[in-house]
Amino acid sequence: MTTVSGTIAFVLHARPYRESSLLLELLTAAEGRMGAVLRGVRDRGRRPPLFASLEVTWRGRGELRTLTGWEELGGVSLGGNRAVCGLYINELAVRLLPRQIPQPEFLAVYAGTLSALGDPGLALEPALRRYELALLNLLGEGLEFVVVKDLEPRRLYRVDPLSGVREADPHDTPSSPRTIQGEALAALLTDRLDRPAHRIQAKRLLRGLLDHHLDGKPILSRQLFARGRPDVSS
Repeated sequence: MTTVSGTIAFVLHARPYRESSLLLELLTAAEGRMGAVLRGVRDRGRRPPLFASLEVTWRGRGELRTLTGWEELGGVSLGGNRAVCGLYINELAVRLLPRQIPQPEFLAVYAGTLSALGDPGLALEPALRRYELALLNLLGEGLEFVVVKDLEPRRLYRVDPLSGVREADPHDTPSSPRTIQGEALAALLTDRLDRPAHRIQAKRLLRGLLDHHLDGKPILSRQLFARGRPDVSS
């Protein structure tokens, strides 16, 4: 039986499993997203937290491993809007990341996003857009191949899931799904979303692309924003 120890992991989701165990979705350095069972934890009362870096040990093969040990290395305390944002990035990872494919670069983006969410001095939206963009690039959306210097600032572009970035159709408007002006697209791709107008366009574009990959199924954590009417939305 294979045993892996000393690897970094984050808990993306946890739910009760049988009488006293937890069924976990983990984002790990060794195998990317993976499922694991933590047995007896509900009796002992100690469970791995969300939004924290863990050092974990597991055994087994296949789709579901057995977590045999974990140690918290450090984490962030999130409340209010920032906690909902944390749930949002976790939900996207669970629903869109392929299983058991190591993604070290994305793991670093995830950790950096958590760090940004935990810093009250940093705005939420740039961190969320950076995370969404990294996830879409991982899914093969092709935005990483756009040559920023070739974008015309005032020109309207359309981003299609299958054909990539092209000039918008004549009937498109800035509010059309998956359209964005050149200067806003450049700001998104260079991580310079300082202007509110650029943030609005980037959010609309990335949400449309994510919804395509989600087959139109709703993101549950977005409903928490709608109920609480926070000052920023995912």
